[in-house]
Amino acid sequence: MKTTSVDVLIVGAGPVGLFLATALSRDGLQVLLVDKMHERTFFTKALGITARTLELFDDFGIVQDAIDAGTWLYGVTTFNDGAPGPSMDIPDILPFGSLSLAQYEAERILEACLHRHGGTVDYGWTLTSFDETADGVHAELSGPDGATRSVESRFIVGCDGGRSAVRSGLELSLEGGQFPQTFVLADLEIDWNLPRGRFYRFNLSAGGERPATTLVAVPVAGSVRRYRLSTVLPDALLHTGEGERPTPPSFDEICAFMTPLLPEGTRLDTMHWSSVYRVNHLIVSSYAKGRGFLAGDAAHMHPPVGGQGLNTGLQDAYNLAWKLALAQRGRASAGLLESYSSERRAVGLDLVENTSRALNETLAQRSPLPGMRETQLLVTYRGSSIVRDERGDPSQEGIAAGDRVPDAGGLRRTYVGLPFRLHERLGRGRHVLFCYAADEAVLEALVEIGCLAKKALGEAVSCFAIVPKDCALADREDMPLLHDADGEFAATFGAASGMTWLIRPDGYIGWFGPTPSPEGLEAALGLIAEPTAA
Repeated sequence: MKTTSVDVLIVGAGPVGLFLATALSRDGLQVLLVDKMHERTFFTKALGITARTLELFDDFGIVQDAIDAGTWLYGVTTFNDGAPGPSMDIPDILPFGSLSLAQYEAERILEACLHRHGGTVDYGWTLTSFDETADGVHAELSGPDGATRSVESRFIVGCDGGRSAVRSGLELSLEGGQFPQTFVLADLEIDWNLPRGRFYRFNLSAGGERPATTLVAVPVAGSVRRYRLSTVLPDALLHTGEGERPTPPSFDEICAFMTPLLPEGTRLDTMHWSSVYRVNHLIVSSYAKGRGFLAGDAAHMHPPVGGQGLNTGLQDAYNLAWKLALAQRGRASAGLLESYSSERRAVGLDLVENTSRALNETLAQRSPLPGMRETQLLVTYRGSSIVRDERGDPSQEGIAAGDRVPDAGGLRRTYVGLPFRLHERLGRGRHVLFCYAADEAVLEALVEIGCLAKKALGEAVSCFAIVPKDCALADREDMPLLHDADGEFAATFGAASGMTWLIRPDGYIGWFGPTPSPEGLEAALGLIAEPTAA
């Protein structure tokens, strides 16, 4: 029997597992990513990609690949009994818009990115058992043609969906319930005269024996006529035998019950695939136990309203990756890995509750139009045990520790021809320490605390200063200076000279200080790194 030794064993090579494996591989960890599938499927499944997820893709250099493979959603339009209802255009003022991207395309892009960072997927392998040992996890896998394999790892992560074997092995339970309706998805071509690039919601009032019904249509890239339609499946079309899972209705059946819900003259054609499913509202009691962790659908399942499921799973992985990397390097504080569950479960619980409420509103044909919540740019970790704000009050207005760091453009560096954005200096698996400096004293203090950060966190730290647009500070070799040429950074951050930020690898503010204080930074570093390392 073959034995493999790795830093992290990841079970499940959907988008979440692929992204986590890529992040860890980029950070230099040895990862084994396995999936019971023998090859990928080409169902659209999840579609919506939020602005926040596109920021994650930007960090990994794949955002343009995703945009090229998807199609923008320009707005949302509702029809009530055939008449135009509420409509909303998606403004072009955010870092990114809302992208429709088929899940198989997201997986293709993520797997290519994983390969560029030296990782691969071992397809056809199933987790059969695992046990925590004194210094790691021992797992048994079964593979193609009856092959078996033993794996020794420091950590195991379940990205293996609703029927997670890792969750079962950790003896963690899902809490919640299931909606009584059965839903149907149909990926097909549509002939109609509605503008391309919009999310459509069609409401039909109850009449006679017909219940009130809502159908949604989302464009799918690849053909200007391709859409994914979803609605509640009529009981008469629920095909199942005793003890069997329901089978999707035929194309003719789909046409017969969906066409009357669509604008007059609409014709459905060329169905690529269809499926039926039940909607759960479930969340695991904890995202972690010992050396085992859960991410994505293994940890939370919720209604697909707003298209946030895949995105939330990717952000689970982004939160977990840098913490596992610090732990693997022996630098993590005692509570760092515990913070994964506390930070992300709060986000997951909010998501399950709000999408469940939104689905009930949709079924009652009262669904509101989407807003900033659906961008996921507002997710915050204020009050987390591993963030520190020297002002002390986590509920204060403005940008605070625990918030996603906003972007700012127009930054200039001497002898670099083009301006760049703040986010271009963040991420890549590093903590980033920077301050707003108008005088040499602040720069000297930043150099000093930069040494503290590097001592605590190793080489995965970057430091720089942002100086006002009219500042005469000269370049120096021990600290890069970025000029706020348009004043955008100062306006966005409400910056005053001396303000200092430590940005986590996942793009959230881990520490804020009104001055580059060694004592303040040391206290913040103690929340994430071993005191002996500092």
